[in-house]
Amino acid sequence: MRVSVILPVFLLILLPLCANAAEEGLKMEIGARGGADVSKRNLDEDYKSAEIYLLKQLPWGMAFGEQNTLTSRFDFGATYLEAGDDEGAMLAAGVNLALGLWADRVELEIGFRPTWMFDHEYGDDDFGGGMQFTSHAGLAVNWHQAVLSYRIQHTSNAGIYKRNPGLNLHMVGLGYRF
Repeated sequence: MRVSVILPVFLLILLPLCANAAEEGLKMEIGARGGADVSKRNLDEDYKSAEIYLLKQLPWGMAFGEQNTLTSRFDFGATYLEAGDDEGAMLAAGVNLALGLWADRVELEIGFRPTWMFDHEYGDDDFGGGMQFTSHAGLAVNWHQAVLSYRIQHTSNAGIYKRNPGLNLHMVGLGYRF
């Protein structure tokens, strides 16, 4: 119930960002990612995830030579998370730094997003509470307006709760840049 109310509210908040990007000439990307857990050493359940995301280039960045750039981006994601018979959702919003190589055909990215996990208990796994933090490192290949991406991401609560097992996911995505 909470996800069905909160997700549309966040999407409505993002509409002005879309309009603003067209006016300023800043790139945006929308897409979907999916993945599964990497490390089972702290977790009893097997995790699968699906995410819709929005990246919006921010005005801070710089060029290195003729074909390389460093850009900053706003990163928003709404994630469906499944483990065994349990399912839940996460919302995350933060920033990325992307190093664009060969006229931005290849990008290396790192990022950090504060994350809200709506259900923090999956089977025998307890992530401690709703407030989490997600960091990632990834690679994207851009072909015209299509983007194929891979990232490894870690979500944990940074020790703010008594339990902090952490969740590591391999994520593969397909996006559209405009």
